[in-house]
Amino acid sequence: RAAWQDKTNADVAASILGFIRQAALGDALVDYDERVDRGLKRILARQKWTAPQRDWLVRIAKQIKKEKIVDREALDAGAFASQGGFRHLDKTFEGQLEQVLGDLRDAMWKEAG
Repeated sequence: RAAWQDKTNADVAASILGFIRQAALGDALVDYDERVDRGLKRILARQKWTAPQRDWLVRIAKQIKKEKIVDREALDAGAFASQGGFRHLDKTFEGQLEQVLGDLRDAMWKEAG
């Protein structure tokens, strides 16, 4: 019970999403952090990233594990804001940050295989 009470609403929502996806599509029930790790691995393998881009992708994945959602608003707050926020990161990703974030989300939910 105590462990369940420590769960955040985002944790619960992510778990429910995973369960519904597994039931509806027959996907394997995979821990959310593992999904993030798999998604990151797919994105990193997709193309040759610069060292700063790779570093940011790893940081973004860590933040996704912690907050469950990393979007423009999240990148303009907290630790990301102190390093230039969305604007700075978008420049690092040559104006493609929104696309990269979307691709990462898609890669997280892609069936393993």
